[in-house]
Amino acid sequence: MTRPSAQTHPSELAAFVNEHFPGRRIRPDGVIAQSWYRSVMEHRLDPATAARLEILCAEDIRQHQQRHQQYLDIASQGVSGLARRVVPAGFAVLLSDADGITLDARLPNQHAPYVRSGLVVGARWDESIAGTNGIGTTLAAAQPLIIHREEHFLTSNARLSCSVAPIFDAQGLLQGCLNATCLNSDGPKESQYLTLQLVILYARLIENAHFRQRYRDRLTLWLKPVDEIADPANEQLLAVDDSGRVIGANHAAFVAHDQASGRHLLGGLIDQLLPMGVDELLRLTNGGARGLRLRPRHDEALLDLSLRIPSDQHRLAPMPMPMPMPARAQRPRYPDLEQLAGTDPTLQQVVRRLRKVIDKDIAILITGETGTGKEAFARAIHQASARQGGPFIALNCAAIPESLIESELFGYRGGSFTGAEKKGMKGKLELANGGTLFLDEIGDMPAHLQTRLLRVLAEREISPLGAQIPVALDIQVICATHQDLQGMLRNKDFREDLFYRLNGMTLNLPPLRERTDRAQLIQQLLDSQAEGAQLTTQARQCLLDAPWPGNIRQLLNTLRYAVALAEDGHVDLDCLPGELLQSDVHAQTPRQPANSDPQVSNLLATLRRHRWNISAVATELGVARSTLYRQMKKHQLVQPNDRL
Repeated sequence: MTRPSAQTHPSELAAFVNEHFPGRRIRPDGVIAQSWYRSVMEHRLDPATAARLEILCAEDIRQHQQRHQQYLDIASQGVSGLARRVVPAGFAVLLSDADGITLDARLPNQHAPYVRSGLVVGARWDESIAGTNGIGTTLAAAQPLIIHREEHFLTSNARLSCSVAPIFDAQGLLQGCLNATCLNSDGPKESQYLTLQLVILYARLIENAHFRQRYRDRLTLWLKPVDEIADPANEQLLAVDDSGRVIGANHAAFVAHDQASGRHLLGGLIDQLLPMGVDELLRLTNGGARGLRLRPRHDEALLDLSLRIPSDQHRLAPMPMPMPMPARAQRPRYPDLEQLAGTDPTLQQVVRRLRKVIDKDIAILITGETGTGKEAFARAIHQASARQGGPFIALNCAAIPESLIESELFGYRGGSFTGAEKKGMKGKLELANGGTLFLDEIGDMPAHLQTRLLRVLAEREISPLGAQIPVALDIQVICATHQDLQGMLRNKDFREDLFYRLNGMTLNLPPLRERTDRAQLIQQLLDSQAEGAQLTTQARQCLLDAPWPGNIRQLLNTLRYAVALAEDGHVDLDCLPGELLQSDVHAQTPRQPANSDPQVSNLLATLRRHRWNISAVATELGVARSTLYRQMKKHQLVQPNDRL
């Protein structure tokens, strides 16, 4: 969904509305005028155009709902509760995701006019499609709104009156929104105010239910204003880890803390927010009893506080004292997503999409040739997420003997078997709790462990060998492989259900030879090795023309070697490894087909555009994959990676 990057000045908005829409009763300032401005200037929509209903097909709806199943399950009670109160009064109740696609709809008995207006499951209400509207504009503005009748951009939607509230997750990110819409409302906009308050109430109930479900195994704090009737809109919920750091919060807590202190809530210690730490809170509340009254550090109002301690957590581990790290042991600084993308347009687009899915509980699968930077991207994703304060645990499934992978992944408790460590050993899954688990070369995982991993990802808990009770998991899973998993699926070498569990989003890293920013990347890596080092023209051209089968890893090793041999910082051809200077090195570059047939050229262009994804190419060309393989074999079109 397109979000406004900046707010247009009110005077510009006033001039825009008065000039283009003098007959429409739109206030020439505020959120709605901003949305109208976007509808015209960014989305190029015409208000007189009939509503362009975009509704997913039945199979896409099923898949979309399946991807958001946890969100739907948690929100269903809130949707039903709101529907019981407003549907009899002629309102439709809709639940959308963060992209403006409706996942659930509750309609009045006479539902035909609501269906004709697009108030159905699978409808897309993105501003770029429908202009200013309840769902799309609420998501763009990230605040509750009433979009009343002709405030809708498209005149065909002018009979709708929508009261909408955004729904945020426990990391402060948009999950979607809750909407109550009526048709042909004759009253003024103010008549919808009470409806909006009811929608906000149920949106906050959904948020709080999501929070409690996600942090059911964590210590949580509940804060509410003193002497106030319980109001979910003002109740603050906080989850803390064993060291007393805030790892999650509901929307009310984000609003209260960020407005009062101006500091980011997540990752901060609880004693920066409250006048005491976790240990003191546990003592004063007698392990979770109600009745503690305190004043936050950045607020004048008194709050009543309650604690909830998980049943299997009898006491909280003491907070470790921070130890200064020796100068040589400082944590290494890793490049962020934008630095890894460089100026390559394909990677820049990938990073923009990544930013939208981070912290959405979507598994990420990174594919690409060896050396393209899959682990570097995984680390950057971790650092860009709300889990950045948690562990980043990497496991190379191809580098560990099959007999040891199970203990590496799942761990064991002391005395589980002969020869086991007395204290037991935590597996990578348990070590990654609260952070990110990176499974490199997932295609090399043995079949029986694929089954166990699938169960872990579905149930979000593990049972180490010898453990009495399972261990709850809260992890982000990122996988990587250079293998063709689609081919492995066809050959039954990789579980299909596990593949779709891991493949929430695929990040395909291009090989170095296909990156448009090779020159900048070479200079950037050279500068990182030796400040002031210079490449001669011949050496630079050799590096640009090389096929780089080892990609960025090979380039980095080459530059390290060249800088070591350079005299006075000047890198010439003699400083480069011998294999780059061999006369047949350019012959390794992927060849162009000799056939000048336009059909062959079109086929090659399509393959390159889809990065040799056979399924995507076959779908675009409208042929079976077997037919496509035959055409590729006939014209000797081979994926570049297969030649090297």
